[in-house]
Amino acid sequence: MTDAKTGRRNALTTISMGAVAALFATPAMATDADKSNRDNPAHEKKIITLVTDFCLAWNSKDVEKIIPFVSPEIEYHMFEGAPSIKGVEQFRQRLGGFMSGMKEIKWEIFRSHAIGDIVLNERIDHFIQAPGSGKPDNHFHIAGVFLVRGEKIVYWKDYNMPAKA
Repeated sequence: MTDAKTGRRNALTTISMGAVAALFATPAMATDADKSNRDNPAHEKKIITLVTDFCLAWNSKDVEKIIPFVSPEIEYHMFEGAPSIKGVEQFRQRLGGFMSGMKEIKWEIFRSHAIGDIVLNERIDHFIQAPGSGKPDNHFHIAGVFLVRGEKIVYWKDYNMPAKA
């Protein structure tokens, strides 16, 4: 029998490794130049910082503060089964109104790891609704996968973590 912490770690590892395998298996995503970033601790530290700063920028509730972190060709999968958001303009339109309508957004990052051009992070995204909205606050335990190229996030997918037992 596993405890909640071990179960959470195993779930994050399984989700993350599957996502990494899918990214590496996509030939259009990888180039010879990208291979030079594998086993490059300085590069990995740099992209972890980029993704961390991107996540923390969400706390501003201002989509224009997160746009500089993403590629014009960003592809974002918000959650399993959701249609992807493609391109910076669609990203801006879909997320701008959502963000500005919140009383507060706070993302807690527990840990981040890089493998070449990929950053995996575990976090809880807190979305606090504006007073009188009639909507509940939301708190999502997330495993995020980010592909970084040319100092921009080009691909991002979030996976909801299983609920604690």
